[in-house]
Amino acid sequence: MNKIRAWTHAFISYKYFPVFILIAISLIVGVFTVTDYGESHDEMLRYRYAERSLSAYLGETKTLTDEKGPFYVMLAKIGSELLLELRNDWLAIEAWHFMHFLSFLLGVFFFYLILQRFTDKWVAFGTTLLFATQPLLWGHAFINPKDIPFMSFFLGSVALGLLMYDSFSNADRNPANQHDRDSGDDGLTASTLAYDWKSQKRKTRLISLLVIGLVIGVLLGLLLANFYIRSSIANLIHQSYHAEPASLLGRLFSTLAENKGDLPVENYIQKGLKIYQRLLGLYALGSIAALSILALILFPTTSRQLWRRHTRPFIKTTLYLLRNKWVVVAGIMLGLTSSIRILGPAAGLLVAGYFLLKRGRKALSVLLAYFVIAAFVTYITWPALWSNPIGSYLGSISLASDFPWEGKVMFGGIDYSVGDLPRSYLPTLLSLQVTEPAMLMFLVGLAVAAFRSYKKTIDREMVIIFVLWLITPIIAVVLLGPTIYDNFRQFLFILPPIFIFAGIGLGALFDKLSSKSLFVLLIMLLMLPSIYWNVKLHPYQYVYYNSLAGGVKGAFRQYEMDYWATSYREATLYLNQVAPANAKVIVWGPEHIVTNYARQDLRIEEYHKDYLDLPHPADYAIISTRHNKDQTLFPDAEQVFSVGRQGALFVVVKQFNNADPPNP
Repeated sequence: MNKIRAWTHAFISYKYFPVFILIAISLIVGVFTVTDYGESHDEMLRYRYAERSLSAYLGETKTLTDEKGPFYVMLAKIGSELLLELRNDWLAIEAWHFMHFLSFLLGVFFFYLILQRFTDKWVAFGTTLLFATQPLLWGHAFINPKDIPFMSFFLGSVALGLLMYDSFSNADRNPANQHDRDSGDDGLTASTLAYDWKSQKRKTRLISLLVIGLVIGVLLGLLLANFYIRSSIANLIHQSYHAEPASLLGRLFSTLAENKGDLPVENYIQKGLKIYQRLLGLYALGSIAALSILALILFPTTSRQLWRRHTRPFIKTTLYLLRNKWVVVAGIMLGLTSSIRILGPAAGLLVAGYFLLKRGRKALSVLLAYFVIAAFVTYITWPALWSNPIGSYLGSISLASDFPWEGKVMFGGIDYSVGDLPRSYLPTLLSLQVTEPAMLMFLVGLAVAAFRSYKKTIDREMVIIFVLWLITPIIAVVLLGPTIYDNFRQFLFILPPIFIFAGIGLGALFDKLSSKSLFVLLIMLLMLPSIYWNVKLHPYQYVYYNSLAGGVKGAFRQYEMDYWATSYREATLYLNQVAPANAKVIVWGPEHIVTNYARQDLRIEEYHKDYLDLPHPADYAIISTRHNKDQTLFPDAEQVFSVGRQGALFVVVKQFNNADPPNP
């Protein structure tokens, strides 16, 4: 009995005990609720991308062009198929959703790991509870195969990167310092560089400067204009393909493309863009090689000293560090994060920034080994990079920054095109879709962190990194105006620092409270909005808006709601029950979602404008309330069913006069 008590006490005292309990409870809730969530708009596209990417490992060559890496979706596909073996009562989409939820819980663990650097484990637990139960995140956790996994792996990269730093925190035992101890005095001085430079003839120096400026200028120009160059190439190929055979463009294209009549123009455009990306990659590599050779020629004395006293010891140390377990683990995580979205390396930059602020140049060998491992892992888990790593990666960056999305975005009651969104778009939505207690604690924590940084009673460098994690993407969006839509789901990865600062604020309150019971009561009060809205909005928690927007009801027809059309599942299940045999159903938007849930006899067709000219185009219509389409499409048809929560509608089902009335 005493042993049991001792083991129980040891387990409860274990620093990860609280988060393990939270994850276990969340798993139980997830198992019982995952079947309530409908398929989201483009999940099937990600699933097919996973299939194509996995086929590359079997030697099958298929189109793999995408602005995102395939690592997570490949993992989710394999994992969901294994889950279906265990739960054959689940649909394939439900097993797929559970994999997304598992990735979210992985992020919850890493979030707790980061928080423990600042706070007591129970403060970390309370903050993690507040983070994990945010309605916005909980809803996305099941239906989002892109942004939730990226947020979780981003958290993992930061958490493991900081643990990597901890392993080198003792400077005397840090192998990264070995090259500094072996190098003796610093032989690379300004006078040595000046001597080499003045030893060259004036004409040689002038020509060298012109060559360097030309090479770098052309490379920067190509990178900055990459999107426009790709567009021009695509337009030129399109014009050549459709040009008259007797014209110059027509003759030239026919000479280069022998099978013009057998292939669509899209194939030639894709091939042309691939060739351009390869040429761009070759030019970048050639530029680096040429500039390196030129440097060796212009600065021979400096080059010899640099090699003997710095470069050789640095390379030796870096190779040694490639075997360090923490560098390997952190590098692998960063590589996997980068193989989910092209913003993944930003997590590595945060880690590198912390290292450099703490260690200066002594961190360089560690960071080089870290990024080398990350790059290798990214390459082997992203098949689209295999043929042309640099060119394909640059193409993904270009495509992601100017993603060709042509829809509208509802913001403040106005439908904007993505290029015309107000600069306040992201900051406003951040303030509207996080619960009020979380925002309050964030402000408290920010003030506490600033005060303690001034008093030097907190790790100031880490505070700087978390501030950069939060504000850099916001500033980039405000200044650069990249393509952003579906509220700010692409930027879910910037939510964790908000809650990290909230945790700092909670820790300060914990220190002031006279008992743990009061702290538990405080956490319960902070949790009330999350619990309430998670229950009330289920399974559409991701449409949550706080009281600043007037709640979900106040945000209805003012901001985006069920933009991924997950409510189409519920509308389809209704029609499965009431629609007569062989009924025809028009769907505005993603008709494939309805097809996946509909009875086999129902005839599902995607809406097009021609239907407006027909008096009785179908038996039923499923219409999202997005952009108020439920009000403008088929206004004379009878609305017989709707899906919504708390005064907001997500989708309606309309019945045309020629249809039989619904069965009771």
